[in-house]
Amino acid sequence: MRVSVQQSYTSMTTSFNNLSSELSHVVTQMATGKSILLPSDDPISATRISQLNRQQSAITQYQSNIDMASAGMSQQESILDGVNNELLEVRDDLVQAANGTNTTDSLDSLGQEIQSVTEAIVSALNYQDEDGHYIFGGTVNDKPPIVAEDNDGDGVTDQYVYQGNDEHRSTTVSNGVEVDTNVSVSDMFGSSLDVLNTLNSLSQEMQDPSADPAQVQSDISNAINVVDDASDGLNSAIASLGETQNTMSMLDSAQTDIATSNDQMISQLSDLDYGPASITFTGLQMAMEATLKTYSKVSELNLFSVI
Repeated sequence: MRVSVQQSYTSMTTSFNNLSSELSHVVTQMATGKSILLPSDDPISATRISQLNRQQSAITQYQSNIDMASAGMSQQESILDGVNNELLEVRDDLVQAANGTNTTDSLDSLGQEIQSVTEAIVSALNYQDEDGHYIFGGTVNDKPPIVAEDNDGDGVTDQYVYQGNDEHRSTTVSNGVEVDTNVSVSDMFGSSLDVLNTLNSLSQEMQDPSADPAQVQSDISNAINVVDDASDGLNSAIASLGETQNTMSMLDSAQTDIATSNDQMISQLSDLDYGPASITFTGLQMAMEATLKTYSKVSELNLFSVI
């Protein structure tokens, strides 16, 4: 069977193109330091790397969720610490008012102070974040959780009403793990807002010179108990935020370790071993040079060169 010069050209051109493509592939591997540029380079390793990269992306999202949730919960803790201090201030005023030696004027002054602190507590619990969302209303964030109602139109607050719910916002912080990221007013004070309404009613009573002193003393004693219960509820909510923060911190640390391990595994699977790559590079260069020389010799052949 005769092989024509054209067939030789075609065969050598195909061989040269294949060698050029392989050499270009090795050059790219050496330039990037990666042994796997295409899944076909190592299908098993490429599949594993893809799985690890997906896990890395998930971890990045989880840690972003943790950062955002942690910032929001730290903000809640700060506000509630302030509310707790205000409750302690109210309790001090109530204890002072309960000694039975206060004049009408001193009770009036203490009543005004209790009213002022109560309003400050309401204002703190109606806090809005930078996006304008109310953070202590459960999952109701588009209206203030606490509103003051003036039922008789005399300009004085008759009662405080809760507009939120007792549900919680949550975020995913690890594979299959969700945590609550907020506490609500109802978690602390109940949906009836007993402590706020008790203090509101008592502050007005203490400022009323015609109020029965014995009844005022009885109501002050009751208010102390109500404030103590509310303080317990508030501290429990603060502790809940702290426990969740600790949980997220541990998960964040664990995921950092996993991400580091994944990076190492990806590196082991994909990083180029320059020794064998250099040998392959040299071999391909030599093969291309040989092909070019052969091509040159063949191109010199014609009918007259053999006569």
